[in-house]
Amino acid sequence: MRHTAAIGVIGGYGAVGSAVVRRLHRAGVHPLLVAGRDPARAKALIAGLPAGGPEAVAAAVDLTDPGSLDRFAAGCRLIVNCAGPSYRVLDTVARAARQHGADYIDAAGDDPVNHLLHADAGAAHWADAGHVAVLSAGALPGLSSLLPRALAARTPDAVALDAYVGGVAPLTPAAAGDVLLARGPEHGTPAAAWQDGDVRERALGPRREMRLDAFPAPVDAFPFLSTEAVRLARATGLGEVRWYTVFGGGRLAEELAMAWALDSTETAPLVAAADEDVRRHGAWYGQEFHLWTAGAKGAPAATLVLRAPDSYELSGFLAATVALRALHGAIAPGVHFAADVLDPARVLADLAADGAAELTTR
Repeated sequence: MRHTAAIGVIGGYGAVGSAVVRRLHRAGVHPLLVAGRDPARAKALIAGLPAGGPEAVAAAVDLTDPGSLDRFAAGCRLIVNCAGPSYRVLDTVARAARQHGADYIDAAGDDPVNHLLHADAGAAHWADAGHVAVLSAGALPGLSSLLPRALAARTPDAVALDAYVGGVAPLTPAAAGDVLLARGPEHGTPAAAWQDGDVRERALGPRREMRLDAFPAPVDAFPFLSTEAVRLARATGLGEVRWYTVFGGGRLAEELAMAWALDSTETAPLVAAADEDVRRHGAWYGQEFHLWTAGAKGAPAATLVLRAPDSYELSGFLAATVALRALHGAIAPGVHFAADVLDPARVLADLAADGAAELTTR
């Protein structure tokens, strides 16, 4: 029989998972299962949580061992998946959650997992059972769609959006794996833009040495119209969306281009390249969104700027936010993307109060 009280965080001692655990613990969620392949790291994280708080317990889970995952899922009412690389984990954890009647929150996932959860009417099983599966509950994808939605709600006559997302940050091996594997039509289209209700290929080129408020130094911006950006365009009715991935250092961009050219899945070179960029330029992360209204020229009509030390805390903030909403019954049963079931204005206000980022709108 399933224990209904436990909230499990897989990858709970990692960069994103630890941020989730700290926020859920601060919110009084209990008992928390801090899970991963190394219980010693989970125990170390738990030892650093504020004394006198809700119960938190280390749990050993190996996603390559179905029995281990099955036993873990059987003890949970909700599972937050922060393990990676997401594009290798795919729906492994979600299937275990569904089998044992647990709600499921994925800090990543996006279209590949969404497609798997909808296969063979799988999404209907979640809804019929009264449970939720929420994907893309991270900084990117996730906040990168919610923030421009909040800005668009304040600018109802907006017709065009420019988005710049990225920076300089160390990469965990799991994050490096996701970067390597995030290509192909399930993820987006390089050099494309959204124009007049459709994806226009080869519409944009790189923008070099840009100065933007979200970043402390000039950056290179490469156009990549993600599937998340397309969903955003459709949800807001924007006629044009130009979406750019930002690199604040050159080494990671060079190494990533080489890895894609060679079809490599080795994460170590990307981790090393990201570390080299951090040594040279420091660590910083940003998201900046510009909205234009019809006929407007020159400066955008509205701008939102996010600055943060790194993206991992931001992902932890959003995944924890979704988990708390699910625990309070504020998300309808079924399979969703986080940006489709959260109130963008409330997320913006909660993020400002959380302290994980500095936000400016004008």
